[in-house]
This record gives sequence, structure tokens and C-alpha cells, in this order.
Amino acid sequence: MRTVVGVRFAKAGRMYFFEPGQIGDFTINQWVIVRTEVGLDAARIQILPTDSPLVQVDMPLGVVERKATASDVLEINRRKRMEAEAAVTAAGMVRERGLPLKVLGCDWQFDGTALTVFYSQQSEDRLNLAELTDAFAARFGTRIELRRLGARDETKVMTGVGTCGRELCCSSWLDKFSNISIRMAKEQDLPLNQAKLTGVCGRLKCCLIYELETYQEVKGKLPKVGEVFHIPSCQGGQCGTSGCAVTQGTNVVKEAVVVELATGGRAEITAQELGVEFSRVGAHTRGVGSYGGDEVPRMERPTPVGEDGARRKRRRGRRGGRDRRQRS
Repeated sequence: MRTVVGVRFAKAGRMYFFEPGQIGDFTINQWVIVRTEVGLDAARIQILPTDSPLVQVDMPLGVVERKATASDVLEINRRKRMEAEAAVTAAGMVRERGLPLKVLGCDWQFDGTALTVFYSQQSEDRLNLAELTDAFAARFGTRIELRRLGARDETKVMTGVGTCGRELCCSSWLDKFSNISIRMAKEQDLPLNQAKLTGVCGRLKCCLIYELETYQEVKGKLPKVGEVFHIPSCQGGQCGTSGCAVTQGTNVVKEAVVVELATGGRAEITAQELGVEFSRVGAHTRGVGSYGGDEVPRMERPTPVGEDGARRKRRRGRRGGRDRRQRS
């Protein structure tokens, strides 16, 4: 077992793990300086030092160089102001060239050795951005990386407010996207209204998966719609029929079924009355944390490396693609 700390480079960004080295007494949200494959960068502590086997970490790990000093924090804030200025400048250079691109934001490396420009493309035509990259490099005097974002990542960068009245999940806490399908709405008996099921990004809402496992658990154990059964008060089938109730619907919130009685009328019978027990559903449902296949471009940081500078081995996924956690 190796002790690691979890950090994020951006709010609601992916979690990366580093070895704390000889440094201790970390606090949540504390700024630290870490070494990545492209240089030093600043990140916030999100998981205190732990050797829990639940933390799945690939080797080699990067190392925390030091806790951020007062001067480091001033430099971090200065870089944030520079990012806003760089985004305005980059957008102006794109407009001058008449390119069908939209600059979404910029990200300065803490040590100033690289600038990442995030953009979305307004057409499906393949563009040669070599000249634009060279122009950015000459203007900002550093190494430039252009990174195209998909619809969900674009919304994550721009932020906004959802139909629930709260800040978007993807920009406030959701660090990874899930595969969302219309089947999830059907299993939760939601009206198949595209306007209500679609988020700000134009894709199906990420929150469709949050309660899915609970619905599957409850509806899977309670009598199905149309199923005929004996109600609890009917002992041993004393009613003389094959079933004295027919399931008309399921109320997942109340954990109950609505039935039509053979004697006439309707009634609501709870799971407790039927003797049905449910397993506890974890705070994070299955699927949260797996990327959707339609979102290829990612706003991500470089993969950490060890002190000897060794890069991570590239791993191939099910489709043979390269590990998206690495910068190209």
C-alpha cells in the first residue's frame, strides 16, 4: 500500500493522486504545487493522505513538491487574471482570421511553460489550425495547446443554471460524465418530452441517472403492472380466486403499489405490508463517473509522472483509443 493524496486542478475537475512525500498536515482545499509531465502546476487538496484500497491509483505517481506559499497563491491569482485576458485576445485573433471557432477559455500552466486554449467548432469541416497555433505561440510567448471540447464540456466551462434553479452539476461538482439514454427516463416513468429531458448543453440531462438505481430496485421487487396477486389480508387464498388484486401502478417515492381489488375499488399497498425489503443504494449510482462515448474532446490536465520523469504507459480502451487522461 502507498499513501496518496487526491487533488483537483479545477473546480469539478477529475481527481488525480500524488504521493505526499515528506509533507504532512494537509487540509481540504489547500493549495499545493505538484509536478506533472509538462511541469509544475497548482492544485487543491480534495482527499487527505490515505492508503485505502478503495482508491484505485495507476503507477507511477507524481509527487507533491510543496505546500503553496503566499507568493505561490499570488502567482495562482495572477495566472487566473491572465487566463481571462488571454481568452479575450485569442477570441479576437480567431475573428480576424474568420475561423468557425469559439474560444471558451484558457488555462495557464502555473510555471508559465504552457497555455491551453479551449474551443468549440461551429462546423464539422476539418480545419488546419497550425497557423493559428503558431500565431498564439508568437503572441503569448509560450507553448500552445488547442483543445476542442464537446457539447457537455463546453457547458461545463461556460457554467450556467439548470431548470432546477441551481448551478449546473457539471460545473459545480460532477467531475465525470455518464452515458445517458432515453431508457433511463422510461424506467422512471418520466414524460418523454425532449424539452424537459434536455439540459443546457442540448444533451440528455445528467441527473436522469441519479435515481435510476433506486427505481430499478423498487420496481424490480414490487409486483409488476398487470400482475395478479393476493393482498396481505387474504390468508392462504381464502378469497377463492387466483388473485384478489391487480397491480395498476407503482409509487416509487412511497415504495408502494396501487392495485385494483377484485371486490371493487382501488387501494395502495406498501412494500412493508407486502414484506418486501430493499437493499441500500449507494450515494453514487452506477454510471456516474464513466464517460459518454460521444464526448471525445476533454478539458483535462496532464497525467502525473514520477520523480524520474517516466511517463505513464498508454492504455487502450475497449475501442482501441488512447488513454484520454494524457495530453497529446
